[in-house]
Amino acid sequence: MNEKEPRYITLSKQKCKEIGMDPDEIVRPIVTLSKQEIQRRQEIYNEILSVVRFFSEKLIHSLPETNILVVISDSDGYLLELAGDEQMKTNIDHLGITIGSLFRQEDTGTNVVSLALEQRHPVQVIGENHYHTFLHEIACYGAPFHYKDEDNLLGSISIMVPINFHNSMFMPMLSQLVDSIERELLLRKQNRKLNIFNQVMLSGARNGIIITNETGIIIEFTDFAKQIFYHTFTNSSSYELPIIGNYFKYVLTSEVSYDSKEVVFHNSTGDPIICLFDAQPIYEGEMVIGAYGQLRDMTDRYIMEEKIKAAEKQVLAGRIAAGIAHEIRNPLTTVRGYLQYFEKEVRRDIGQMFTELLIPEIDRANKIITDFLSIAKPSEKAFEKIQVKCFFTDYLWNFLKSEALLYNVELDFDIPSHAEKHYIFCNREELLQVFINLFQNSLQAEGDNPLTVRICTDIKDHTIQIMFRDNGKGIQPAILMNIFEPFFSTKDLGTGLGLSVSQKIIENHSGQITAKSIENTGTTFVIELPLHKETN
Repeated sequence: MNEKEPRYITLSKQKCKEIGMDPDEIVRPIVTLSKQEIQRRQEIYNEILSVVRFFSEKLIHSLPETNILVVISDSDGYLLELAGDEQMKTNIDHLGITIGSLFRQEDTGTNVVSLALEQRHPVQVIGENHYHTFLHEIACYGAPFHYKDEDNLLGSISIMVPINFHNSMFMPMLSQLVDSIERELLLRKQNRKLNIFNQVMLSGARNGIIITNETGIIIEFTDFAKQIFYHTFTNSSSYELPIIGNYFKYVLTSEVSYDSKEVVFHNSTGDPIICLFDAQPIYEGEMVIGAYGQLRDMTDRYIMEEKIKAAEKQVLAGRIAAGIAHEIRNPLTTVRGYLQYFEKEVRRDIGQMFTELLIPEIDRANKIITDFLSIAKPSEKAFEKIQVKCFFTDYLWNFLKSEALLYNVELDFDIPSHAEKHYIFCNREELLQVFINLFQNSLQAEGDNPLTVRICTDIKDHTIQIMFRDNGKGIQPAILMNIFEPFFSTKDLGTGLGLSVSQKIIENHSGQITAKSIENTGTTFVIELPLHKETN
């Protein structure tokens, strides 16, 4: 026995002898994978094989005068790739060694693939180190490879050369090759994790994130950003984006940053999307290589703030109403009484002025006070159970049809059969006031086409949804968010209390009212009221 023979070689030969192997026999791998299984394993190892292949080819090209064969196996010992000298490929093919062959000591005796995987460190099997004599003319060098951050065995890479090409430098060359492979595999793994992290961050973020290169071309964006602008951004310029395009231009050309700039977009239905916009350059060293922009959706917060402001206004209105309503009404009532008294005591033209101008203006002032009080004070009117069909077709229709005929409005009710028999718990006079207010608004918003008003209902969960839709001029997006505020009006003679009163009535019925509008197309008010539990 050679004293310089490594211990792992000695132990391997002993094992071969113990199991009764004949050293003069030509052995072949017993187990070989099917074509389908080879393809499956190669697909699993695809990235690993591409890395190993790249560095193996560099090694082969660096040794042009050497008959060298590089063999790659998986962690089980199955050969997945052979590269290098064609003559050596032919020689081992005659021995039944092909892609898909399994190398294990009990089948093929002392071999570099099994020993590298078993020992978990670089090994060499030179000439007579092989147990079988037909391999004594071959020198083999092998090493396992892993992910550097884990101790999981990925496979092995082996070098085979004719014995006359044996050189002690092959082992350090192989160790360096494996080190390069492991570093590249680790880098790719980390990049893959980073890419997954970026995808999760970008796809899961509610914020609209847009990343550009140094020329302003968009290279990354989130789904929310795509929703805001209604399209994808692949290879498009950030400079062309509405509202924020100039910000990106200044970030890249002047290296300025922006923080919490309020911007307002509108979705496909015309609803506002209120965002805070941040933007800053991306640097590599001192060079600008791109820009980062972020749209933080503040719509829900803005709506909540507006509701708080509205509630505060209602509290303030209540205090004002409680303090001055009676002080105003009493003198108005007195003045109205005297005007009626003196109407017959003065000249006819003066009396006519009392009747046609002064008394109506006093009545109008009284109505404003009444509406003002209805916003500020809780409703104390009695509620009753009313069937949906009865309210709309027998009650509301009778009130609106005469107005529709008077103003030449096409009025349409659509109450589906599945909604007719449900009940709502309400004060019918107050709900009637809501629809009269909405009808009056539609009349005042009539466009060039004949006015059409359509009222339809639907049942969703435990609520009835009522859509009041017209084809009028519509409402500008900037105005739409303010229409329910007390005293807000775009009409010269409007008090700005009609929709505020309507909203208060609906809220007193445990419901809600919202509005959607498209300019020159029309407006839809959506009222949702809870259904009464009893149904027939």
